[in-house]
Amino acid sequence: MKINRFRFRNLIIPILAVMACVPGLTQANNDNTLKVALVAEPRLLEPSIDTIKPSLVIAMTMLEPLTMNTAEGGYVPWLAESWTAVDQNRWRLTLKKGVQFHNGEQFNADTVIYSLGVFQNTQGGARGWYSYITGVEKVSEFEVDLITESPTTTLPATLAFLFMFPPEYHGEMGSDEFGQNPVGTGPFKFVKWDKGVELVVEPNSGYWGDKPTVGNIHFRWLPDASSRVALLETGEVHIAQNIPPALMSRVDNSGVSRVETVKGTRKAFLRMNVETGPTADVRVRMALNHAIDVESIIKALFQGRAYGRDAGFLLDGMEGHEYGRLTPFEYNPDRAKALLAEAGYPDGFKTTFHHTIGRYMLDKESAEAMAAQLSEVGIESDLIGLEPGAYFSKVSASRLEGLHFAASAPLFMTPLYHPMIEFELNKPYGYGADARSDSFTKQARAEVDDKARVALLQDFEDYVFKGHVPWVWLWHYQEIYGVSNDINWKPRSDQIMDFTKVTFK
Repeated sequence: MKINRFRFRNLIIPILAVMACVPGLTQANNDNTLKVALVAEPRLLEPSIDTIKPSLVIAMTMLEPLTMNTAEGGYVPWLAESWTAVDQNRWRLTLKKGVQFHNGEQFNADTVIYSLGVFQNTQGGARGWYSYITGVEKVSEFEVDLITESPTTTLPATLAFLFMFPPEYHGEMGSDEFGQNPVGTGPFKFVKWDKGVELVVEPNSGYWGDKPTVGNIHFRWLPDASSRVALLETGEVHIAQNIPPALMSRVDNSGVSRVETVKGTRKAFLRMNVETGPTADVRVRMALNHAIDVESIIKALFQGRAYGRDAGFLLDGMEGHEYGRLTPFEYNPDRAKALLAEAGYPDGFKTTFHHTIGRYMLDKESAEAMAAQLSEVGIESDLIGLEPGAYFSKVSASRLEGLHFAASAPLFMTPLYHPMIEFELNKPYGYGADARSDSFTKQARAEVDDKARVALLQDFEDYVFKGHVPWVWLWHYQEIYGVSNDINWKPRSDQIMDFTKVTFK
């Protein structure tokens, strides 16, 4: 089958500088510089190493994948114009011609071969994502075959995370140095990165697609939400990420900014080590689900700005999803205590509880609230809060004992970090993987009959939710941004921030 989807920089009037400090009065932005405040600074702008969304938000202004995820949750052709299933285990990609990297290198089949090799050999966050691709062959300058270990119907979707690197430059620099001075094919080019201060990109005048509608973009990082809002109020940034519900009215009432929201695809959960310690017992894992009062956390911490506990991993709009087919775990501390007693822990136990600080909305506060609820059934948590870079390095380096708080966009069969899928058994990140989930994943990838694949996905979901229980189901986030009234911009549900269509009013 063949698918075709497709300045006034030097101000000389002193009063203007004074006006810029008064809420509601901001200085002219005649160079169309866009200023963005994110929650966390990247470790590296190299997507095989640093895979978290705040990093990808910046990296994707410069680097591009073979297919592109859409705001609606699908994907479209990008640097790969089309793909054909040559046989059950072979896909042929036809690549876009005339695409040039920022340093002048040409994008072609050799680029794909090199970039795939980077991802397959990385020791970073993308480790294991493309292990199901067992071979790659150059057909012509703009055609390349990808060979899979088994029939894989989902390959085109996974290519939305296979970013392209310029072979000569990346090979010379290596992933670490490249990630500090990246070169891509995207609509913006790297200018500078002052660590801890800001990162700047500029428009790529030679971009193959629609040209950017803004000038340079200046990214800053402020873990403290009040600081991000203050920058909105003084006109120092145009977009601020992760506005807590308690600060939404401050943003809306400032007179210079507004709140933009969208229901996110990202769900929060607690990962558990299913191999060692108390959480190796499924009864303990079920007890943890009954011990946490999700609705009270949504009401108290999020002021209702999150979406209640669900079940399974197939979301609305995803193949196999059927509303109401599964019933979420209920908050029932008595049931939790009974299950703990059955598992041999009548007095509970002590465990570690890792969490990020500033990566997800109210992550530290959420972890503290959950730890308090767990203590009511006898589970005492040693809370370990880490800044995002340190956190993700730690959870991906080895399997951690106990619990750790995480959130992921659970797009089934895509190479996002996810506790059950896309990671081979015994890989550190595959915390929820076992032999059966591994088998289900491979079968679902290979099944070409739509009806049979839906049945298989639902069987998989039943096993995960009812039998395996690899995590504690929590809530879905509402994505909340503060946006300057000077610009037109709407957020996406997947936390990717599209800057190509921003316009100044």
